[in-house]
Amino acid sequence: MNTPSPSRLLGALWDRARGRTPEGAQPTAAFLRRRMIVLPALAVIALSLSTAAYGDIHSRTERVRDRCAPALADLAEARIALELAHSQAELRLKKSKNVELGERYSSLLTKAAQSLNQVAQTGALDKAEEQKLRVVSGLVVAYDDKIAWAARHRNTDGKSSGPSELLRNAGIGYAEGILRRRPGTTTPDNPTTILDRINELESDLHDEARDLAALSPLSLAGATAAALSAVLFAFVLLGTCVFLRDRLRLISLQLALAAVPVLLTPVLLAVGGAQEHAAQERVRKVVGKLKQVRENPKALGRIETTARGAADEMRAAHPGGWSLTAGITVPVGGVGAVVCGVTLFVYARPYPAVRTARKYVDNS
Repeated sequence: MNTPSPSRLLGALWDRARGRTPEGAQPTAAFLRRRMIVLPALAVIALSLSTAAYGDIHSRTERVRDRCAPALADLAEARIALELAHSQAELRLKKSKNVELGERYSSLLTKAAQSLNQVAQTGALDKAEEQKLRVVSGLVVAYDDKIAWAARHRNTDGKSSGPSELLRNAGIGYAEGILRRRPGTTTPDNPTTILDRINELESDLHDEARDLAALSPLSLAGATAAALSAVLFAFVLLGTCVFLRDRLRLISLQLALAAVPVLLTPVLLAVGGAQEHAAQERVRKVVGKLKQVRENPKALGRIETTARGAADEMRAAHPGGWSLTAGITVPVGGVGAVVCGVTLFVYARPYPAVRTARKYVDNS
């Protein structure tokens, strides 16, 4: 059996679209009544699929913008603030043995606690991660208690050694054990220190940011199916217009105008989805730099700059504007689909449907 060539197959489809079959031209009434159902159905399918694909991308944009990126910045701030606070505590209690902790330590620890609270408020963590965060917050309180205990045993009599120094050093060492692992020790499967737990949360959120920035199967399948549906709608619409011109000597401006929002909506949503997806990938790369931030006096400023950069990258994609565009064009496209059906219904009214006569057999 010979396989038809693509050109012959396309020609047959085009003949079908403009109302011609191998048996001849289709009846006007039957053709218009079929098209008044087919055209709106194709329009609704294209609009629904494109809306679903864009909606999936936009929901990922909102999660990256409002939850994931801020939570990563806050976790990095908490991590660096705790490291700087511990360095400050060692400087004041071990190297400068007769001085109090000072405001710098207190402000850094307060900043760390506030950053951890902000992570919880972003909603980026699941139930298990929220429990880990609560444990971290509790450990920070325990760490502060040990540092305060060490500060109470600072030397006040001018001696360089003695029981106070032993107790002070023991308190600082115990607090450091709560904060981080000893140098040279391997990372345990179940982290126990504050910084290990924060690093684990950061790693989970970085993995989530990478997953969110990738195109999901729903987005890919929805966009592909929406494009095919829109092309098929345009193909059938063009065939219908040719039928109206050849058979009815009619150029239907109403049908063409009604089809414009149907064809325009998938294009606009595709452009908006592409821009938002590109912004997700850029934000993922920007917040990925937070993993390389290490303890130094300028680290907190670098984190703030990175967070602003991530927000600017997302803002440049105008996700709010594209969401508003979708909220306007999709309903307008739906109205256009209805108008297409109504227009063809009006054109078909003067042509009554052909009814086949029933045959009765007299068996008497």
